[in-house]
Amino acid sequence: MPMLSTYQDWIVWGLVVLPLIVIAWALTWRVFIEAERNRHERYRRFYSVMEQLSRSDSETAAKMAAAYELRNYKDYADIVAKVFVDGRMRQDTTAALKHELAETLKHIERTKKQ
Repeated sequence: MPMLSTYQDWIVWGLVVLPLIVIAWALTWRVFIEAERNRHERYRRFYSVMEQLSRSDSETAAKMAAAYELRNYKDYADIVAKVFVDGRMRQDTTAALKHELAETLKHIERTKKQ
């Protein structure tokens, strides 16, 4: 490693290293932004599939394809199990929604405490 004996050496070293640090930070930030964008896009696709299943005017084949597509959304398995009972949409939707909102609030409170 070269000796950094004068202030000019330190300035040159800083001018080389500082841009590399900034580039690394920018790339890291870009990765986080892309991951969030991908997560949101995945949610939008999941929501679209759920919407397809809940529509009463869609054909059985389209609903079957949408139901099959739900297998790709393992992250949402918990909510899928809560929405569908015995292969049908829940009928007690108001009570189920109230319960899910209460559970969500409990989760948010637990998360705040951590």
